[in-house]
Amino acid sequence: MREPISDAERDQVRRLHAEGKSRNATARAIGRSSSTVSKIARDEGLRFEGGARVAPATAARQLDLAEQRRQLVGRLYARASANLDRAEATEYVRVELLPNGRTVRVISDEPPAQDERHHSQAISSYLTSAARLVEIDAGTGTGEVRSMLTDLARGLRAAFADADQAETDEGADTGG
Repeated sequence: MREPISDAERDQVRRLHAEGKSRNATARAIGRSSSTVSKIARDEGLRFEGGARVAPATAARQLDLAEQRRQLVGRLYARASANLDRAEATEYVRVELLPNGRTVRVISDEPPAQDERHHSQAISSYLTSAARLVEIDAGTGTGEVRSMLTDLARGLRAAFADADQAETDEGADTGG
């Protein structure tokens, strides 16, 4: 039986890929077959085409993406701040749609509870997204970053495995 792929091996593959190592060199370095490295690469959204020949272009692209992330973090903080400013303003202005299709401006001292909740959710979403982007660049390299979709897929697999195990345990307890 094959050993399961560990998170440490996934980290090594991402790091070696970021260094421009080929699939075979990566396989040798982690003591796994090249097909296992290919599977890890596929799961992580990595490609080995071109090897060291494309490493400089990949590095340049990673720097471009890092700069885009930094700019996006600033924009997300600005949106969070704008929402907070609006929710905390001394005068809250909203537009309501009347039954006849016309609109009316409504001014109040504070936002209605529903608007307050929507602002809070938006602020939370902006700050969470910004924090995730900052975490990407906080590592020692972009090759060490897992995609959120890969993490989500792993989490779902684990949740379903737990649910399946619970059903199996429940069936054993009831003699079913």
